[in-house]
Amino acid sequence: MADPIPVVPGRRGVDLLLLSASNYPALPIYPYAFVQVSAIAERHGLATARLDLLRTPKPEWRSVLAATLERTDPRLIGIHLRQLDSIFIWNYADADLPGAPPVRRNSYWPMHETEELIDILRDLTDTPVMLGGFGFTTRPHALLERLRPDYGVVGEPDEILGRLDDILAGRDLRGIANLAHRHGDRYTVNERVFLPPTDHPEYTEEILRDLLDFYGPERVLGPEPEVHVPVEVQRGCPYRCYFCTEPMVKGRRPRVRDLDAVLTDIRFLADRGVTRIWMVCSEVNIGRNDLLFELAARMRRLNRDRPRPVQWTCYLLPNPALERAEIRMLLESHFEPSWNQFGSYDDANLKRTRVPYRARHAVQAQVDWLEEEEAFRLARGLPVPPRRLDMFLGNSYATPETVSTTLRAVSDLRLAERFEDSLITRATRVFDLGEGITGEPGDAAYSVGPRGRLEAVDLLYPTFSYPPALVAALGGARAVDEFFAHVEATYLSRAHRARLDWQGFLARHAGAGELAAWCGRLGSGGEGDSTELRTVRAALASDGGAALVGRLLDPADGSESEGPLARTLVELAVGTELPAVRAAFEGIGLPRYWDDRTGRTAYEVCAELAARFGSVEEVLAAVRTAVEPGDPSVPLLAVRYCLYDNNVVLRPDYSRVLFAS
Repeated sequence: MADPIPVVPGRRGVDLLLLSASNYPALPIYPYAFVQVSAIAERHGLATARLDLLRTPKPEWRSVLAATLERTDPRLIGIHLRQLDSIFIWNYADADLPGAPPVRRNSYWPMHETEELIDILRDLTDTPVMLGGFGFTTRPHALLERLRPDYGVVGEPDEILGRLDDILAGRDLRGIANLAHRHGDRYTVNERVFLPPTDHPEYTEEILRDLLDFYGPERVLGPEPEVHVPVEVQRGCPYRCYFCTEPMVKGRRPRVRDLDAVLTDIRFLADRGVTRIWMVCSEVNIGRNDLLFELAARMRRLNRDRPRPVQWTCYLLPNPALERAEIRMLLESHFEPSWNQFGSYDDANLKRTRVPYRARHAVQAQVDWLEEEEAFRLARGLPVPPRRLDMFLGNSYATPETVSTTLRAVSDLRLAERFEDSLITRATRVFDLGEGITGEPGDAAYSVGPRGRLEAVDLLYPTFSYPPALVAALGGARAVDEFFAHVEATYLSRAHRARLDWQGFLARHAGAGELAAWCGRLGSGGEGDSTELRTVRAALASDGGAALVGRLLDPADGSESEGPLARTLVELAVGTELPAVRAAFEGIGLPRYWDDRTGRTAYEVCAELAARFGSVEEVLAAVRTAVEPGDPSVPLLAVRYCLYDNNVVLRPDYSRVLFAS
């Protein structure tokens, strides 16, 4: 981390030193609060310096802070508490969760880091400490009592910075909106007002230099930049989605920033090589798409004749809907489709979560954006990036019907085939938005501290609730995690098929003698053979396939490149006894499966089998019965191929959830 900006010449020091110990290590983001608070301070003639401690090792905090205080000599220290935790259960689970991202458990405690920061500052200086930020504003009273700053900022700091001299002199403190102040051991929190975004530009050379130091110039300015630089366009949200604190923190009335100021910031950044912008808002199309279209028009004008056009993105609701032509217009303005994590594709569930859309909106938006973006990229010779289908299927109101309705919709649309991976959020980080704990978790909510679960719920700590209906159906929270890991890989993406080990499959289900016998019956190929098929046929022609069979039956000595050959050999072997294979699939309720095995989704295959069988063993027993008195080895190989390819798991508890509706 770079040193804070130098002290302004001719002054005693800076007015405000901004510090942060709440950056999320799994997704480091230069604090946008540093940008915005510095801009507000500058308009009031105040000098600022900034220091994010993310990359400063904890043992060095004291010396780095001492040097920073010596250099900047601030009148006030402002600490940014962006969030109280990550909101993701996998950061706080007592064991690694199936299907969870590779994050370090028990590793992110921003409240505790901030508490330690304040303790060090108290040892080093008498300079007053002011605490603010999104996370602080969600629980100001409790955090004031826990962290004991001199002052707090609940929401926006505009008036507070405008009256900094009064605050430091202790004058008329009760009359300053959004200020929290201490009298002995007690705090007073003044009137809360919700302010609109600034109508002035926010970015300066100093701020951009800090941002580049934080990320590294290549990640921001390089030929393939990774970082979106934030620029606010709208503040506030009228909706009451049960899992979201933003309306409480930023207000329920959307207030649009002056777009000339927005474009001034974007142009400033673009002229210095920044080519990816995140338009900060709750969602840009609250109630109507006018602001979205106006931004697209302005971005087209800004990008005209630029050798490196500026890409831009923001959060979009699926309702109001966009026509296909409008999606194409947005893509042509260099809009990057943003992340949308829908709760489900089940109207009853969406209604209970209080999101402002229904399943038809979510599904249509998902499909339209997927298809239009792919066509847009292919037409321009651009790569189609890997995609991940994120869903909040673990929301508090999820039921077996929620899950089955959603998966049936995904199956009907063959959506899973379009995604390389999937991620299901499987527990809700619950809050109190003034109406009690969100999500009606009942007794299911629990809080976690650095040493494990707390005896009682404490919303200052990460507090989660798994969906009670799914916990009851599957037998516990851990079972919900295991179930969702299976759903992610099997029904919401291609992840399972990408990990199939066909060489291992062949070794498990066919011996050398069986393969040799099958190979002896394989005929010659034709002009339409695939590369793998031609390779297999050539090997069979040279030595009857002995070398190939030996190599494929020894996975330890093989390589991943042998997988397609192993799969092809299985398919060829199955093809030697098609009448018996067809009879076997007829006998298990999957008629014509082998002749159209790409025509059914994994969900459809499992649904058909689950309606007849309680276990895989029962399926295989039915195969043997269906082909009696013949040799069942090839039909069994074909059915095992089907089970493996579709990741079929037959368990009564899973079936009750997967196929509830």
